[in-house]
Amino acid sequence: MSKKIGWIGLGHMGLPMATNLFNAGYDIHVWNRTINKAKESELPYKKDMEELIKEKDIIITMLFGSDSVNDLYGRILKSGVDLDGKLFIDMTTIHPETAKKVAEDLIKKGADFLEAPVLGSVIPAKKGILTIVVSGDQEKFDQNRDIFEVLGKEIFYMGDYGIASTMKLINNTVLGSFMAVLSEAFAFAKKVGIDPELALSVLENGAGKSLVLEAKKEKLLKEDYSTHFSVGLIHKDLTYAIDIAHKNRYPLFLTSVTRELFNSAKAYGLEDEDFCSVLEIFKKLSNYTD
Repeated sequence: MSKKIGWIGLGHMGLPMATNLFNAGYDIHVWNRTINKAKESELPYKKDMEELIKEKDIIITMLFGSDSVNDLYGRILKSGVDLDGKLFIDMTTIHPETAKKVAEDLIKKGADFLEAPVLGSVIPAKKGILTIVVSGDQEKFDQNRDIFEVLGKEIFYMGDYGIASTMKLINNTVLGSFMAVLSEAFAFAKKVGIDPELALSVLENGAGKSLVLEAKKEKLLKEDYSTHFSVGLIHKDLTYAIDIAHKNRYPLFLTSVTRELFNSAKAYGLEDEDFCSVLEIFKKLSNYTD
């Protein structure tokens, strides 16, 4: 592959995604703020971020949220590295205003920018079957579609900056609300004495049938909260979505309630656990123990 890629961010999603590009034959080096994560990844890495930016034509970032994206791109813009002609692709779920500002700042430096958040969690990331929504210059998107096709199965070009991030957040209002209602129903069934496995089998053949239940069925049954997508991340995304809704004078009734459920999970010490751990809040409310 002739494209030289620098990857920044080796969290739960970033590591498998970068690994897929490496396995596909791309010339890729990685960097992470905690350098030990890069050393432990078994991927080629750079100790110095500025060196990575300087050497690579395409830099892909996968971070936590708007604050981390602002911090990182602020550092890049102040680094003194010539950014002219480089393409930056941010795949973090961020506030659309953040995406617009980063795009504006990079374009002023002669760089290009694609905003490309992903739908899906760790398992789809490992399998390279994420759904990806992309905003930015369509020609740059078309030229680099091969990268997205390694990482995702369904890829949607959305248009101007901010639209992809907004769509991702809308998707996550559904994701968060679905996870909450499934957890509530599961706890309800246990409370009234219905066998948990039987209850989920009925739900997956009834109104609960969904990708969410398919992905989380075993985790709910085993109360396995190992992180594929954290409480902290879904809470952050729902907060961004509510902010956009307020600015557009649109009421998000269900999303607001769901956000507070995940806020309760954070308060309960579950911020870094998988977001299916919201089940613990319903267990506490229903006052049952196993």
